[in-house]
Amino acid sequence: MPLKLRPAVVSDAPALTEILHRAKASWGYPDHLMAEFRKHWQISEATIRSLTMTVAERGGTPVAFSGVTRQDATTLLIDFLFVQPELHGQGIGALLLTRAEDRARQEGLTRLYLESDAHAAPFYERRGFRTIATRPSEMSPGKDIPLMERPLSPGVHKVSALNIRISKTPWSFEAAHEREILDHFEEARKRIALLWNGRTLKLTGYRFEDGVFNGTCTECSFAAYLAWRDWGAPDSSAFNLFGSAILRAADGALLYGVMSDRTATGGMIYPPGGNLDPTDLQADGKVDVVGAIYRELEEETGLTRDDVEARDLLVAFDGPRISVGLVMELDRSAEDLRDAIMRHSTASPEQELADVRIMRTRADLEDPAVVPYARAVGRYLLS
Repeated sequence: MPLKLRPAVVSDAPALTEILHRAKASWGYPDHLMAEFRKHWQISEATIRSLTMTVAERGGTPVAFSGVTRQDATTLLIDFLFVQPELHGQGIGALLLTRAEDRARQEGLTRLYLESDAHAAPFYERRGFRTIATRPSEMSPGKDIPLMERPLSPGVHKVSALNIRISKTPWSFEAAHEREILDHFEEARKRIALLWNGRTLKLTGYRFEDGVFNGTCTECSFAAYLAWRDWGAPDSSAFNLFGSAILRAADGALLYGVMSDRTATGGMIYPPGGNLDPTDLQADGKVDVVGAIYRELEEETGLTRDDVEARDLLVAFDGPRISVGLVMELDRSAEDLRDAIMRHSTASPEQELADVRIMRTRADLEDPAVVPYARAVGRYLLS
């Protein structure tokens, strides 16, 4: 059964408390200390309401969880991160930690902070945390609790070169969960009748150094991507790499699309763009991301390569999403562009856009429907 991530609900409290107690006991603490711990440490309904809590489950049964909250203007506090003892070493804790980092970036924070169990410090050290202070451990007399932090690097960078190639190796996530993926897609089609299970490309490995983005993509079904996305991106080795056309009007304003309910991202707000697919492959096996951006530009807005002046190429890291965006300047007002794009969308069979938002200031980006990478790119360009 596939691992799925979802927000915690108040009815999870007993199951999460059991995971907390069993995981803590697995470190071998004496019975009398564990009795005190169980008495004072419980996951209550109030705990779930007060934190952003994520549950990892298999077959509908919780097997791990995390709880985070904003500590201050720069810091995300990781209050809880516990995995059933028999599942230690399977990468579930690392996945939850990665999603906590994603949450911090989405909120524009630059630092993770936690108080580790005395036994768990090596787990966090392997993932970039460092100890900045200690306090005495009540559970392990004579040992210290490490207070740990991890600074986060910026999420948006300029790109000097792209080198992304196709691999013939199938996506292991799709192969392992074929039946569940198809069932999920059929349920999704009941809500969005126009969904089409075409072929798409997903990033299965990358390296970004000195402005050069090197990566490997594999071909998969749209159904596999949709299940992966809806299940909380449980395969952390994969990413949804896609292109974005970042339109900048003559006065510097950005134009973002509001996706219509006819799409799988209805209501979300982000620059024109879309998934990579096999038509973006070149004869030499490279993935033409920039070509895909121009294709999506024309399909969604009616604008062509000749209508825009290409500027910087940017990459925005947003957890399981990675957007490669091309900044395109136009010598037209934002209002004129919005009207032209909406005329095109209304006349098209797909009608992908319900509206176009004009982003002039950072305050315009604070609508919760603005997807985090789009917000980050907007903040970068509207600084």
